[in-house]
Amino acid sequence: MSLVSIIVPIYNVETYIGKCLKSLVNQTYEDIEIVLIDDGSEDHSFDIAKEYVQKYHNVHLFSYSNAGVSMARNRGLQMAKGKYVMFMDSDDYLDKKAIEVMVHYMEANDCDLVTCGYVIDYPFGRFYRKGCKTGTMTSIEALDSLARGTGINNYPWAKLYKKELFDEIEFPVNTKRFEDAYTIFKTMIKAKRIGNVSKRYYHYMQHAGSLTNHMNIEMVYQMRDSVEYQDMYLKKAYPKETFHFDQQYFNADMMILYTMLRQKNHAKYMPATIDWEQIHPIYHMAYLIWRKYVLWRLGYSARTQEDFGH
Repeated sequence: MSLVSIIVPIYNVETYIGKCLKSLVNQTYEDIEIVLIDDGSEDHSFDIAKEYVQKYHNVHLFSYSNAGVSMARNRGLQMAKGKYVMFMDSDDYLDKKAIEVMVHYMEANDCDLVTCGYVIDYPFGRFYRKGCKTGTMTSIEALDSLARGTGINNYPWAKLYKKELFDEIEFPVNTKRFEDAYTIFKTMIKAKRIGNVSKRYYHYMQHAGSLTNHMNIEMVYQMRDSVEYQDMYLKKAYPKETFHFDQQYFNADMMILYTMLRQKNHAKYMPATIDWEQIHPIYHMAYLIWRKYVLWRLGYSARTQEDFGH
C-alpha cells in the first residue's frame, strides 16, 4: 500500500476539530499519516489534537506561531512522507471510504491527481453541488473545466495528489485570501492524467466563521483578481489554447454587485471584460437587470450607470 499524508492546518477550531480528526482516523484505508499543523491556535484546538496524537500512532502534531493557512499547508508538505497527499480543512470531515476509493482510482487509472465530489453542509441542511462525472481527463481538459466552472474547482481539498506535483509549487504566503486559486491549478498543469470520482465523500462545512459569510467589497474584488491571475497565467503557458473564464468573471461581478448592495458600498463598480457569447443569454439579461437595480438602489445616476458599460 502507498502511504497517504493528510495535511490539516488548525487554527481556533475547537468546536469542529474533533469531528474532522475522528473521520480521518476511521478511514478504511490504513496506510495513512495525519499531519496536523497548529497555526498558533488560541483556544483548545491544540489540546484536542494532542489527545489524538497520544491515542493514534499515525497522527503527528506540529505547532507554530500564527502565520496563515498558506504557510501551514507549506509546512505540512515539508513534513509529509507519503507518496500521495491530501488537504483537509479542520472544520470539515471525510466519509470513511474516501481515501480507499480515491487511491484505488488513482492507481487503477494511472492518474497523478484524483478529485471527488463534495457536499456543502449548512446548519439547516445540505447542498449538493454538481461535480465531474466519474472518468479521467487530460491536463488541458481539466484546466478547461476549471476555467468554465463545469466541475473542476480551485479548492485544495477533495483531491488526492501525487506529492511530486508540489515540487517547486507552494501556497503563496503573501496572499491572505484565495491562496488556493493561485496554487492548485498549477498542479493540474503538471498532472498528465486527472481522475474524477463523482461520489460525494468530502463534507464542506459552512458556519458563522466561514470566509464566505464575511465577504466585503475588497475581498470580492480579490476573488476576481485570482480569476484574472489564472487567466493570464494560462494564456502564457498555453499560447495556442483558449480558456474561457467568462462564467467565472460573471459570477464574480454578480457577487461584487451583491456585496455593494448588502454593504451599501458606494465604491465605483469596475466591471470585468466578459465575452457575452460565452454566457447563456438568460444570465446576460439577469446581469443587466441586477446591475441596473443595484446601482439604482445605491443612488447612481442613469448616466453614471451607462459609464460602467455592459
